[in-house]
Amino acid sequence: MSVHERINQISAGLDAMRFCWPFVEGEITARIEALTLLLINDNNEQTRGRIKALLELKNLPDTLAQERDGMSAALSEQDAAT
Repeated sequence: MSVHERINQISAGLDAMRFCWPFVEGEITARIEALTLLLINDNNEQTRGRIKALLELKNLPDTLAQERDGMSAALSEQDAAT
């Protein structure tokens, strides 16, 4: 996949997520809170791993936007150099 295709893919994905993300993010947050209570009561590595995975998922829109913006900036620098 080319850089331009990846940028377009990320942009389309972020656009599609815009309408459902507030609901999904709320669900993720509720699960993190419930698992955090479990973790407080029982220090369990599996629960800690589940929380970490949910946090990564919760941060996905920002992570994707940073990836897209970084690739776009690199392309702009390449265009400016030519």
